[in-house]
Amino acid sequence: MSFAARFDGSARRLGLAASMLLVTGMAHAAPYPAALLPPNSTAQAWGVSAQIDTTGHGCIVQATIDQTRFITQMPQMIAAGIFSTRLTSDLIQQTPHYLMNVLQTDISPGFVHALFMQAGAPARCRFTWDYVAPGPSGGLVSHPMVSFEFTRPAHDRINWPQIRFGDMIASEDAVRTDPLFDAQVNEETLDITIALAHNDAGSP
Repeated sequence: MSFAARFDGSARRLGLAASMLLVTGMAHAAPYPAALLPPNSTAQAWGVSAQIDTTGHGCIVQATIDQTRFITQMPQMIAAGIFSTRLTSDLIQQTPHYLMNVLQTDISPGFVHALFMQAGAPARCRFTWDYVAPGPSGGLVSHPMVSFEFTRPAHDRINWPQIRFGDMIASEDAVRTDPLFDAQVNEETLDITIALAHNDAGSP
């Protein structure tokens, strides 16, 4: 996935360190594998769930966005400063993959930090994102987004209280992006950039 698709900030308002507070209220030394989100968290209210899969070999963190809830909660996220107030209802409906990608980019560092802060956490873990949306029959269908691996040494090199956009990208291993999601995000990145630029041009 291109840097524009993963890190474009056209619709983003809140800094990464502040966005991480959605997750890192639980960054503590609880024994692995502990919950990555506190009960009734803001992230959950906005459609994000996460769990550590220990059923197979190694460590996998599976994070999911409920697209319907996410879109429904956009006014609350805009009011909280996560996304720009310049986003209109029509633009939100036109660019859901772009917006979900912005959210996963913001929240992924919090999951990485929370995981490696747990006592006994493994030295390496894979973080996998998908989103769910109603399918033709009405049931929820899972759609892959992006996944990457992260190590404890890479985690320990980051200045977490002052983390910046892009700090994690150089340390991510084995990044895999679903081709369809990648294409959707890149197309919607162009759409939202043009729309916001047009709005700016029309502003007094």
